[in-house]
Amino acid sequence: MNARQKAKKYKRLYEEFLNHPIKFTTEQYKIDILRFEEFYPEEFIAESHSNYVREIIVKDIAQSLASSLDKYIDYKTEFCPDTNKYRFSGEIKVINRL
Repeated sequence: MNARQKAKKYKRLYEEFLNHPIKFTTEQYKIDILRFEEFYPEEFIAESHSNYVREIIVKDIAQSLASSLDKYIDYKTEFCPDTNKYRFSGEIKVINRL
């Protein structure tokens, strides 16, 4: 097959593909935002123990957000007869923005 025949062949294939619609599937997600907001007195923040204050604030934020997550967690319970114990697990699905 010479170059002219190849060009005609690929032109014909190209024109065939132009007429085929491209099908896209779109998925839409509902995004809920979990937010923490609290007021702390100036005296508490201005203390010289900044690491201690930071730990307290981080703990407050984590507890507040964790209590808000309850409605988004899928809980599972499974009994393992070989160990005679119950296994509890939870799962959260997260949408990550790039």
